[in-house]
Amino acid sequence: MATARARVIVIGGGTMGLAIAAAAAREGADVLVLERFEHVHELGSHGGFTRVTRQAYHEGSGYVPLVRESEAAWERLEALSGARLLVRCGLLEIGSPEDPELQAAISACEEHGIERVIVDAEEAARRWPLRPPPGWIACFTPSGGFVRVKACMDALRAEAVGLGARVRYGARAREISSGAALRVLLDSGELLPCDRVVLAAGASSSGLLPRRLGALLAVRRRVLGWSTPAAAELGRLRAMPVWGAFCASGFFYGFPWGEEGIAGCKLARHVYTAPGEDARLDPDAVDREIHAEDLAPLAEFQEKHMPGAVGPWAAAKVCLYTCTPSGDFIVDTHPDDPRVVIAAGFSGHGFKFSPAIGRLCARLCAGDDSDVPARFRLKTHLSGASW
Repeated sequence: MATARARVIVIGGGTMGLAIAAAAAREGADVLVLERFEHVHELGSHGGFTRVTRQAYHEGSGYVPLVRESEAAWERLEALSGARLLVRCGLLEIGSPEDPELQAAISACEEHGIERVIVDAEEAARRWPLRPPPGWIACFTPSGGFVRVKACMDALRAEAVGLGARVRYGARAREISSGAALRVLLDSGELLPCDRVVLAAGASSSGLLPRRLGALLAVRRRVLGWSTPAAAELGRLRAMPVWGAFCASGFFYGFPWGEEGIAGCKLARHVYTAPGEDARLDPDAVDREIHAEDLAPLAEFQEKHMPGAVGPWAAAKVCLYTCTPSGDFIVDTHPDDPRVVIAAGFSGHGFKFSPAIGRLCARLCAGDDSDVPARFRLKTHLSGASW
């Protein structure tokens, strides 16, 4: 007699949810994805058309194997979809040689044998259209680059659906109901039975968790800007790598000049450093208007460190991060009900990892937690720093 397929509901049809759906379907599960919005939207964390991928990982060298796994998966999906997903234009990171985050990135390169070139500020300014202060250094890694958001999400969805997963849009989960039967209640009042639930709802995740777990997640507002430089600057700006700068006012990052979604030089401030500057927000009441004070730090960075990219703003958009106090991801089973898997708190650096996170969550649904890093487990988060 054939064994019944496990019914898995994935709450959230963004990058993580689609990758989880594909991985769970590949393992034989009957998968239903519930997405409250539409496919590829600007109301969560995956807007902005492009996302950085990098192996020089200052958040911890333990992330490097997962980056490599995911990049291999993006390349596999490229072959299946026929679309370009991963662009390896290199990564350039600049900062003071005493900066601990920059040193952590260099250490990750050393530990994992990642090809890199380290130059002083003067050489960096000759090679790239950046202006590091005297005394800074630059670390270039050819393996870095970016992934194309819509192409990646299209490929993930196509794979998941091709493996039998179903995706419902405009379906907002209101509650995960445990007990003898596991069920998901929708806003519509519909009650959906299942054997496993994976919560991968981004900024909406905290509202579907008990208070002690939801308190680990803080929604932050970030602004992405695209500047329009002078035509004479476009050649150098188009040829540059993706980049990151460890500054006193925060960690800034950006992309080569391109036309992915919006023509311009895209940049943002990833980490804020001023006390009180980074407010915790209600995800359903985020200010999505762009204000002068949103663009001022980006303009100041360009004027100081990237003058060739200065120009009128072609566009700006709001993106949401869902952060944990440590900045590490949460990937684990629910402590009150192991039938529920939580994939949340990707803290603004999760997109590139979605194929690897998909695999980890599919294995958790099957009862195997052996590959989940200790830093992702709820026990680690609950015993660590708090907000």
